[in-house]
Amino acid sequence: MNIKIGIGCMAALALATGIGLAGFSGHSKKTTVNSIGWYNSFPDALAEAKRTNKPILLFSMFGRIDEEMPCANARTLRATLFKDPQFKKLVTDEVIPAWEMVRAVPKIQIDFGDGKKITRTVRGNAVMYLCNPDGKVVDAFPGVYTAQDFMPAIEESISQLTHADAETVIAFHKARGKRIPLTMGTGGKAVMESPTLAMIGAGKFGGAESTYKADTPAKQLFLIQASRLSDLSLTPMSASQATQAVTGAPLEGRNPGDVVQEILRNDSNNNMVRVRPIVHLWLAAETQLPSPEQARDAVLETILKIPYKDPYFGLRDVVLPGTPK
Repeated sequence: MNIKIGIGCMAALALATGIGLAGFSGHSKKTTVNSIGWYNSFPDALAEAKRTNKPILLFSMFGRIDEEMPCANARTLRATLFKDPQFKKLVTDEVIPAWEMVRAVPKIQIDFGDGKKITRTVRGNAVMYLCNPDGKVVDAFPGVYTAQDFMPAIEESISQLTHADAETVIAFHKARGKRIPLTMGTGGKAVMESPTLAMIGAGKFGGAESTYKADTPAKQLFLIQASRLSDLSLTPMSASQATQAVTGAPLEGRNPGDVVQEILRNDSNNNMVRVRPIVHLWLAAETQLPSPEQARDAVLETILKIPYKDPYFGLRDVVLPGTPK
């Protein structure tokens, strides 16, 4: 049995040379997934948003939207929320759907030598950014959501923020930002990724060190509260241990389908109750609305703890044992 780890050489090279990776699918302007046509280029989506005066829903992810194994939360959203009739109506009638690949996602492949192979992913995450017709972020939804949680929240943001000025957007988020207790997030990712990390011998990893510049009291509050969020999926453990941590009961003897639905509901509720208030604190602390690229340090590094600037995603010692830091 052989285990291979792929970090995404093109992504690492692009990161090192300062070249940004954009979502691309052949020569088409869109990639169709679950009958939804997602713009491959943010500039193309922006041009359509300006033409129609609609907001953009940008799906920012690790991996490609149309590949078999993008990051775990992208796969979850693609298999659940993106198939929901209400969501499909939203992206058909109310918003311009677009996607981007931040980086390729690390893949772990187990080759059993008899033709059987298993591929798993680690690290990464997914974020849905709501952008106004000028391409500025007015709201963000990190992680996974059920339709029951997501649809009312996105509809409120669309109605109140699409054509609002920066002052109004900031006031909207200021009214909703709040302090949170210590929170372990990304339970679904943990069930999928923690056993893989244990199998390859990954050590404990606390996540990315934030480079977000907290130069005002409001930004300092955001940074402090964001530090209260941690990513459970960074911890190596067995599937049973991960399930116990997320649901309070071990996996053995339970219906797997019921467990999956419980984990999805837990993740969605956690993101609405604990993660979204931190998003509000972030946008409430801004003086100008950011672009999606400008939002990455706050959302990917600081909130989600993803070491997206590290070519090895915090897995350097696993990929290259004994390599000096």
